[in-house]
Amino acid sequence: MRLTLVSLYPEGTIGRYLLSSYVLKGYLQKYWNDSSVLEIDVLNHSASEASLEICDSIVNTHPDFIGYSCYVWNVSKVFDVMRVLKNRLNSIHIIGGPEVSANGMASLPQPHIVDYFVVDEGERKLLSLLRFLQSKRRGDSVGFPKGIARWESGKIVYEKDVDRITDLDEIPSIYLSGSIDKSLYGRQQAFMETQRGCRFMCKYCVYHKKLRAIYYYSLERIFDELDHLIIGSQVMALRIFDAIFTSDLDRAKRIVEHLLHIKTSKKMRLPWIFWEFRYDGVDEEFIKLTASLKNRDNILNADRLQSLDRPQFYSEMVNDYTVVNSIGVESCYKKALNAVGRPAFNIEKYEAFMKLVHEHNIVLKLDLILGLPEETLDTYIQGLEFLIPYLEDTDHILNIHRLQVIPGCDLEESYTKYGIEYSRTAPHLVTSTNTFSHQEMIYASKLSAVLFRILNSPLRKQFFNVHEQTGKRFHSLAADVYDEIVASGDFAETRLLRGDQVDDEYWNKDVFGDIPSELLINIEEKMSRTK
Repeated sequence: MRLTLVSLYPEGTIGRYLLSSYVLKGYLQKYWNDSSVLEIDVLNHSASEASLEICDSIVNTHPDFIGYSCYVWNVSKVFDVMRVLKNRLNSIHIIGGPEVSANGMASLPQPHIVDYFVVDEGERKLLSLLRFLQSKRRGDSVGFPKGIARWESGKIVYEKDVDRITDLDEIPSIYLSGSIDKSLYGRQQAFMETQRGCRFMCKYCVYHKKLRAIYYYSLERIFDELDHLIIGSQVMALRIFDAIFTSDLDRAKRIVEHLLHIKTSKKMRLPWIFWEFRYDGVDEEFIKLTASLKNRDNILNADRLQSLDRPQFYSEMVNDYTVVNSIGVESCYKKALNAVGRPAFNIEKYEAFMKLVHEHNIVLKLDLILGLPEETLDTYIQGLEFLIPYLEDTDHILNIHRLQVIPGCDLEESYTKYGIEYSRTAPHLVTSTNTFSHQEMIYASKLSAVLFRILNSPLRKQFFNVHEQTGKRFHSLAADVYDEIVASGDFAETRLLRGDQVDDEYWNKDVFGDIPSELLINIEEKMSRTK
């Protein structure tokens, strides 16, 4: 019996695999106790690759079952692939992942071509499904497993499974067990999780999976994985997928201390490390420990770099900090945060946190969300005006997301309450709400793109200088830059001007090529002269 797991990773990522497929492979390899042999292949392809090439790769494995992990960036391609394979193979198609929810299966693109839907965490469920299918082949009479949806009389039938993995060490390490080939992550990017669940149940998010608690991998296992990845495999970047890395602060400190032990005892340069926590969930000791992982003191890369016509913020601008600390501010507006189930923004705690960050010279990625319910154009701009000054004389990254209504999130059930208009197909971007009109969203998305282009580059120092010289608000300066770009007439074919609304993908990448640094420098010099 042969299972092929298909990983379609996002275009442009350093790590060319998905953690989920190898976690499933490792779990199945450990717990498959049927007398028959279960052979497992994992295929890794970019989601931008041609569907026919992906199909050829799958056909060559001669699978009985094909499993796909569906995310916002690949779900359309997954269904393209399945449509082609239905005419080429007599295989069973199984899908799971964040795009598969109990309430959203029927709204997926042509869901009838799917044989089975795995809802929520997949390890135990996929194992149960494969055991059921193997027993069915032998003619045994067995009950259908919970947590799996299937077609019956033209309808999707599903019975929820509340059984959860609470001891995460039940899941074997893909790195220590050898489930994943070292060539995929050695001297490249690796992915880890140290926990599952989140203390917040944000209504736009599905990461928490509605878990009643946060569950952790043992520290011993985490330390062994870190040693394997950093010392043994010399990974260049390590992305930790925890919702809040510091959900247990003492435990997080022990992990940082282990990283520091690796750095000092082995006298080695650590990889780039990405993790996320809240500004009100850490103390000075944690910040000092994080600062100790840096490769040098008193870093300010933006001042010594020349602005180039490509992204520099995840490379040159964070050079030598080692850790990129992602801080989910999301909004400064109380009503918007309350609408999505997040705590109110605490200015005093935020200012105290930023003071410690400055004193210990660590770098942040400050996350905002454009399009939250109850947010208005004015409150969004007010939030920007509050946060932008904290970028001055730093290498911090301003990271703005467009709100998405992800299948299975609570917002999917209450979108009408807030008048949310969004795309039912991936990437599910919100285009308006009852407090944020369609035209205002267009304006805000283009304003955000200009701010992103300037502030996440060495141009930020000049931008702050112009702000000081003119006394204009930051969003007004960005609007003036946008107007100059429009007036030049040379950029009519760029996505910034040609598109309706632009999104994260654009301002994280293409805007840097669309709007040259030289043009922005000339515009800002002109603005300084005409103050």
